Amino acid sequence: MNVTLRQLRAFVLVARLGSFTRAAQAMHVTQSALSLLVRELEGAVNTRLFDRTTRAVALTAAGSEFFPQAQRILSELESALAGVDKFLAKERGTVIVAAPLLLSSVYLPPILAAFRVKFPGIEVMLQDTLPAQVLPLVASGQADVGIGTFAANEAELQRTLLFTEAMVAVFPAAHPFSAKRRLAWADLAAQPVLALRRGSVFRDLTEAGFASAGVALKPAMEANYAGSLIGLVDAGVGVAILPGYAVRLTDKSRIRWLRLEKPVIDREVSLVHRSAASLSPAAQAFAEFIAATDEARL
Repeated sequence: MNVTLRQLRAFVLVARLGSFTRAAQAMHVTQSALSLLVRELEGAVNTRLFDRTTRAVALTAAGSEFFPQAQRILSELESALAGVDKFLAKERGTVIVAAPLLLSSVYLPPILAAFRVKFPGIEVMLQDTLPAQVLPLVASGQADVGIGTFAANEAELQRTLLFTEAMVAVFPAAHPFSAKRRLAWADLAAQPVLALRRGSVFRDLTEAGFASAGVALKPAMEANYAGSLIGLVDAGVGVAILPGYAVRLTDKSRIRWLRLEKPVIDREVSLVHRSAASLSPAAQAFAEFIAATDEARL
């Protein structure tokens, strides 16, 4: 038996539309060509599938039995082809990723390198920016996805948690804190504290840590960038309060760090995109890849 997909499509269209004329129009063939396809199918299955009159076309008993099976075959084929198209779409395209400077410089580079190896046809454009600028870039559509720490009340975002990390104190290697194995927020009461400026989610976490310990936060100096605070620490200006990933920017021979406890203040790093907009196949591939990455955490 030699049955073709064109024959099955012709049969299903005639059965659905009840007309050889309309089925031929739907297949963009002549009525005679469509009639030939149906006759060839009937010859292959060795039975008549339609009762034809001058006014109507109706399925025979055999046709009625065969119709749902033919529909299922075509549906499964279309699903399989759609799956291939989706797979191939992930082999090419562009994804724009917005992330704060800290994550862009220490967290994302090995992930982006591994992603390029697996998906060489997808171009990744990295928008490294201030933490407060990540959400506007995603919300405006200038970035497909954003990575960072965001407020819980961003209702228009769909988020995927990537990892959590604690806030840490960063200090010179010669500082008395280097002799400690554990460090509490209350231990910072007499220290010149270096903090990120207000408006940063890390400043909010820093203030929450001091408030929980009953200590007033009066920064000796503030800055916009984690790297700037680390430079100030290296110069002996004070003790910086930063997310754990920031210590990857330090010279380990000159700088030390300890997780702050009592209480431990964690920040969540998530991948976000607009809930109202579907991700492109390229962006979906990146989102799935980074969510599955088992990056070593501090």
